[in-house]
Amino acid sequence: MKATVIGGGPAGYVSALVMRRLGAEVFLIEKEEIGGTCLNRGCIPTKTIIHNLKHACSSIDLEILMEKKDKIVDTQKKGLMMLLKQTGVKIVQSEAELVNPKTVFLKNTQETIQADKIIIATGSRPRELPMLNFDGEKILSSDDLWMLKKIPKSITIIGAGAIGCEFAWIFYLLGSKVTLVELMPRVLPMEDEDVSKEVEKLFKKRKIEFYTAVKIEDLKKMDNSVQITLSNGKIVTSEIVLVSVGRAFNTECIKTSEIKIGSKKEIVVNERMQSNVENIFAAGDVTGQWLLAHVAYREAEVAAKNAMGYNEKMDYSVIPSTIFTVSEVGSVGLKEKEATEKGINIKKGIFPFRASGKAHIIEEIDGFVKVIADRDSDTIVGAHIVGADASELIHELAVAVKLKAKAKQLKDLIHSHPTLSECVGEALKDLFDEAIHKIK
Repeated sequence: MKATVIGGGPAGYVSALVMRRLGAEVFLIEKEEIGGTCLNRGCIPTKTIIHNLKHACSSIDLEILMEKKDKIVDTQKKGLMMLLKQTGVKIVQSEAELVNPKTVFLKNTQETIQADKIIIATGSRPRELPMLNFDGEKILSSDDLWMLKKIPKSITIIGAGAIGCEFAWIFYLLGSKVTLVELMPRVLPMEDEDVSKEVEKLFKKRKIEFYTAVKIEDLKKMDNSVQITLSNGKIVTSEIVLVSVGRAFNTECIKTSEIKIGSKKEIVVNERMQSNVENIFAAGDVTGQWLLAHVAYREAEVAAKNAMGYNEKMDYSVIPSTIFTVSEVGSVGLKEKEATEKGINIKKGIFPFRASGKAHIIEEIDGFVKVIADRDSDTIVGAHIVGADASELIHELAVAVKLKAKAKQLKDLIHSHPTLSECVGEALKDLFDEAIHKIK
């Protein structure tokens, strides 16, 4: 079988690897760099910068910081290229167009590739706003930030979701004056309300300004700054503006009308990651589902296996989500409000990091672990963490939600001491008002 994958990001290269290992001849087409946004401009670069800034012992040299980031990205990219080549995936660097369900046109060489199965994994890009068109100088996308030559004295970030809050933390650590502007009523509006409140508190503590439930009424570019007028009357002035208001889906490569495209320009797929055209599958951001690399990995596996004749289904019910901002955020399952709206008679257990010996040892005592359970069935339905290593701790609770575990089964599990995971154990005990170290 001959298969072609368009796009070399997390969804694309995983699709290619899986299909090749299952016996297909695979062409992986990428117009820029293997690894996509995640490796080159997203997850890996931002977390590298945050790690180095948090552990910086002296003044910050932006050039050295970028060199460290580039070294890690290059190492990861070389390893990925080696993996693809050793597996036997044929890599083609070109812009591609899907001209019909069996034919991919390579714009760089003016050649075509015929394929029995095609997976589209072209990802997404930063979305623009009418008044905030990217100019690469004062109005920037998250991609543009990697071209900065100096640390700005001030930055306004439009959008206080995951990307906005992560860059707010980065620029705070760099020494910039940071202001966040959010249309929704709170910072991190997609997270549990208690998480949003905690992050807002931590922002205030560090004098990171934020304005929620506001619109942009006017924008003026000055010689050395940008002036934004908000609907609450506040005027915010900064050197640069970052627009982080979501993503636009890269479906421009589809030149055939046979494939169904949704209202947001996403590729419409079923639970098998299959489009309305039998031999065309899609995975990753371009499907408009969860815009997360780890979700793209799983979507890619499902798409690739089904393209090879399997019958796998994508399950979005238990997806851990992580945000790396002023304190890490980890969440899985239902938020408290969602659980209540579903008619679940909830009970919740909360335990603060401040009561953890390990949190004091590493000098990161902000935040909490929150576990939500169904009072009637004792099933754990959701969990939310703000604090050190939340991105690692959340997975113990993700397993609990996935397996529909009973809180009584887990509350007596012994956690090693001194560890931050003890906070998870104490939060589970708090569901029964049995937390040992919680001060009422």
